[in-house]
Amino acid sequence: MASSSRGRPAKGYLNPSVVPQPLLHRWYAWCHLVPPHTAALNLRERYLPQLRSYLRSPQVHASALSNPARYGGPFLAPYGGVPGDVEELLAATEAAAAPLLRLAGDIKDAQRMLAEQADGKPMESLYAQVPESLRGLVELVYDTGNRPRLRFFEPLVHRAFAAELAEGQEISLAPRTDLAQPFTFGSPILPGPHRLDLRIPFADPRLDALYASRRTGADVAGLAELLLGDEASDTAAAAFAGLFTETAPAPYEQAPAGSVRMRYLNHATVLLETGSTAVLLDPLPGYADDGHRHLTLADLPERLDAVVLSHLHCDHVSVEALLQLRHRVATVVVPRGGGGSLEDPSPKLLLQALGFTSVVELGEMESARIGEDAEVTMLPFLGEHGDLDIRSKAVPLVEIGGRRVLFATDAVDIDPDLYRRVRESTGDVDTVFIGLECVGAPMSWLYGPLMEGTQDRANDQARRLKGCDADMAERLVKRFGAQEVFVYALGLEPWLRHLTGSSYDPQSEQIRQTTLLVDRCRTRGVPAELLYQHAERLWPTSRP
Repeated sequence: MASSSRGRPAKGYLNPSVVPQPLLHRWYAWCHLVPPHTAALNLRERYLPQLRSYLRSPQVHASALSNPARYGGPFLAPYGGVPGDVEELLAATEAAAAPLLRLAGDIKDAQRMLAEQADGKPMESLYAQVPESLRGLVELVYDTGNRPRLRFFEPLVHRAFAAELAEGQEISLAPRTDLAQPFTFGSPILPGPHRLDLRIPFADPRLDALYASRRTGADVAGLAELLLGDEASDTAAAAFAGLFTETAPAPYEQAPAGSVRMRYLNHATVLLETGSTAVLLDPLPGYADDGHRHLTLADLPERLDAVVLSHLHCDHVSVEALLQLRHRVATVVVPRGGGGSLEDPSPKLLLQALGFTSVVELGEMESARIGEDAEVTMLPFLGEHGDLDIRSKAVPLVEIGGRRVLFATDAVDIDPDLYRRVRESTGDVDTVFIGLECVGAPMSWLYGPLMEGTQDRANDQARRLKGCDADMAERLVKRFGAQEVFVYALGLEPWLRHLTGSSYDPQSEQIRQTTLLVDRCRTRGVPAELLYQHAERLWPTSRP
C-alpha cells in the first residue's frame, strides 16, 4: 500500500486484482435486479424460496451441489456463511425489501385478477381492483387474441421505487477473484472478514472515483473518507487501504496506425479500435492475478467511444462491468425495448438507473455513428429467448475503419429468409462472431420469476435459451459472405463460471458443434477458430 510522506496524501492505484461485486440485498446484481418490477419478482419468486428451502434442509442442497452436473441449478450455497447467516439474511431481506416484496405480490395478484375477470369485455371497471402499489404504474390491455396482460409505465416504475432499490444496493470489494465462487443465482454473498462492503447505490457518482483510481491513482485516505465516511472505523480504513498499490499501470498502447485491432477479453466481450475510435461489445468482468492469461477491464483504453449491448441476458449485460466503465464511456448503444412488458425491461432505463447519462436506443435496422470512423447497426435477432416476445435484443453490425464485423451473439438461423432479407439490405461482412450454445437452459431458468402461473415442465424444457448449431451457423456465415469466423460466447472462461454457469468440456455438444463449424469453414478456405481466454488480430483499415 502507498504510504504517507511528511503529511502529504499518499497516492495509490486500486489493485487490478480487486473485484467490486454489486449486490442487491446480498445477491449478486445482474440485469434483472436493476428494474424495480423484475428485481421484486426475482426476490420473491427466486431468492427467498431458495433461502427457505435451504433452511429446511441444508444437507439436501449441499448434496445436490456435490454433483458438478448440478452447478447452476436451484440449489443454495451460502457463500461466506453458515445456515445461521442464511437465517439472518432471510429475516433482514423480508424486512428491508418489504416494499419490493409487496410490489411483487401485487403484480401476481393483478395478473390473477385479469385472468379471472378480463374475458374480452371492457376493462375500465377493473382499474379499481389494481393493487395499491401498482396504481398509476400499469395499463390493463388485451393483445389481439383478447388475452389480458399488464403493461408497465416503466419510467414511472423506476421513479416510484428508486429509493427502495437504492436502499438494498451496495458494492462488495474482494481482494481477488475466487474461482471457487458458487453460481450467483444460488449464492448470496454474505459479509466476511475478506470483504469490504460499501453501502453506496449503483448510480452514485462517487463510485467513478473508485474505479478511475485503477489507472489514474487517488489520494487513498481522501477516497476512503469519500466512500466510507469520516466516521469509518480504523479497521475499515485499513482494509480499504490494503486494496491499493503504489505501482502505476503501464501506459495504454493504442492500436497501430492504419489498422483495426480486435481484442477478445472473454465470452462475448470484444474490443474493436482504430487510432481514433474504440467500441466495446457486451463487457463482462475480468481481473488480474487469477491464474489465467487474459486481458481485463483495466486493459481497456482510457476512453471508449461506445459500449454496445446485444441483449439483456446476464452473460451479456454485466452490472459489475458497466459500473466500472461508466466514467470512461462516451455512449452506450442498446436495442430498443418492448414497450412495458414485464419480461422485456427497457435497456435504456436500466442503464440510466445505473447512472449512465448518454444512452442511444436503436430499433431493428437502425444505425448510429460512433466516434470518427465507426457505425453500429442493430439487426434482428431470432431465438435464444424461449419464444417469449422479447424486443430488446439485436445482432450488432459494427463498421469501423472500413471493416464490417457482425456479432451474431446467440442468434439462431431458424428462419433463413430473415437473414436473407437482412443481407440484401446490409451487404456482405468481413468477419462473423457467433455463439454455438446449442443446448441452452430451460426458459424458466432465466424468466421463471416473471412468468404467470405454473409452467408446463415439458414445454419449459423444450423452449430452451439456445443458439445455433453448426448447420445453422454455417448457413448464416455463408449468407453474409464472411471471410473470417470466430466462435465465442460459450461461457468457457474459468473466471466467469459463477456468472455463466458453464465451463470448458471437450466432450460437450457445444464443443462438438464448434469443431464441425470450424472444420467446414476451413475446408472452404475461410479462417475459423474458437476464442478462449485471449485473442488479438490486426486488420487493415481499408477493405480489400
